Amino acid sequence: MYRYLTLILLISMVYGCTPSSRTAPEPIKADEDRIFEGTVGSICELVGYQAVKVQGYSLVIGLAGTGSSGCPAPVKEYMEQNLRRLKDQGFLPPAYMHLTIDKLIDHSSTAVVRVSGMVPAGSLKGDRFDVEVTALEGTQTTSLEGGRLVRSQLQIVVPRGGRAVAARPTALAKGHIFINPFSLKQGEARKVDPRRGIVLGGGRATYDSRIRLSLLRPDYRKAQLIQNRINSRFQGPDDNKIAEATGRSSIILRAPNAYRGRYSHFISLVWGLYLQGSPGYQERKLMELMELARRPEADFEAISLAWEGIGRLALPKLYPIYQDISSGKAAYYAARSALNLEDRKAIDAMIKMALDDTHPYQMLAAKSLSEYPNDIRGRGALLQLLKKDNYRLRLLAYEGLRKGKDIAIRSSRLGEGFTIDEAPGAGEPIVAVWATKDPRIVILGENLKCRNNLFYSSADEKVTLNARPGDANIGINLKMPRNMGYVSRKSSFEVVKLIKELARPVENKEGKVIGPGLCFSEIVGILYALCKDDMIPARFTLHRITEDLTG
Repeated sequence: MYRYLTLILLISMVYGCTPSSRTAPEPIKADEDRIFEGTVGSICELVGYQAVKVQGYSLVIGLAGTGSSGCPAPVKEYMEQNLRRLKDQGFLPPAYMHLTIDKLIDHSSTAVVRVSGMVPAGSLKGDRFDVEVTALEGTQTTSLEGGRLVRSQLQIVVPRGGRAVAARPTALAKGHIFINPFSLKQGEARKVDPRRGIVLGGGRATYDSRIRLSLLRPDYRKAQLIQNRINSRFQGPDDNKIAEATGRSSIILRAPNAYRGRYSHFISLVWGLYLQGSPGYQERKLMELMELARRPEADFEAISLAWEGIGRLALPKLYPIYQDISSGKAAYYAARSALNLEDRKAIDAMIKMALDDTHPYQMLAAKSLSEYPNDIRGRGALLQLLKKDNYRLRLLAYEGLRKGKDIAIRSSRLGEGFTIDEAPGAGEPIVAVWATKDPRIVILGENLKCRNNLFYSSADEKVTLNARPGDANIGINLKMPRNMGYVSRKSSFEVVKLIKELARPVENKEGKVIGPGLCFSEIVGILYALCKDDMIPARFTLHRITEDLTG
């Protein structure tokens, strides 16, 4: 029973909440325990599969006079060594290279900060994650808005004491700082702390996590059996050993190339993998799983992983289930498993579910479909979903088309570390913000324009927008840092052009850049206010993960 519940917990970490997991779970029957006996997860425990806290101190640069010289002595000693190394290796921008280390720390455009983050469970070298950046207590730093974190080394820390325990950096971090101008929970106001921000996707793991299986009862023969079973099921022609037994009780796991970016899914498949690989045994387990799948209370997350672990032998059994999309939950999970087993016939069933507004698993089917934007049938369905009234479906379709680099998505990279995407759509106009490791603003709809009677002023009076009825353009006034006065600009009423104008760096008459354009968080705050006050006639949405759209 315990091993079965552990499998369900692992699945929930991978897939999150689904329609089938919101209701109270039914009691697990004894024969369900029997069906899931003989899996890797029934005789092993997983070691090393947890998020790891990392932390360090670093410097934020590019502030508009809101930094400070304050820095506690022990931190300053560390910072001096770190900044000297960054300077010697050329990691500082040219504008700061001529400064001494003391002047670099004391400059009003810099601030010493604490950097922290959680390296996700199972991360591989190069995997990205968010890091939080906080001005040190007791310093005179007033805001990190518009700043950029320099290359920083982060180490594993003791959870309670906060003391570094790793001899080498566990992660690196750098990038533009995002200060959330409103709550991540839509419609909920909160006080903004400009001394705290996030570098979206700014952290990078510096080596692969060591994930291993540990046998509950050490047994050399079983350790070898697990190693061989995992390798025979998952090892591709270009892979090194996926599983390697290192004694009587331990098997080291590495991600197969086919599961790069889906390591959590791979771990879940290993956990539910049957140790016996003979066709007769696998066929019997398939029959038991099919019987279990007929029950109203069936846990299809566990069942579908078992199907996929068995492999292509399961496909003939899955075909009749996903062909009948009226079976709802069963059809969706059977189609998802079949697609993961490279049965492209299942994409037709997934398309029918995604386009059916009455199907209970429409949203999850659309998300699964977004993983196949380069399939001609999948692309056609995603383009149809862009025309739906449900804005979540439209955004899932956009995500898929963007993933496939489809020509329907017009993308522009802006200077301050974010992207603006334009996607067609016939429904309600959408301004969607992805505050993720790949920050971007999405305009969903054709030729979205601001109202021709518009006024906006930021709380710090840094930005003012104004347009009276009959004006041909929007007037923009930007307050420059360090008492350098104001810069006036004009923009058309098109929202995309307004965003680009706000992000454009400030130049003098000779064309030399004398100041940055507005940063991602500043522009997001402006768009939020304009949509809220109906000066942009569009729905505003904010997302941290794609799963926001399926919940």
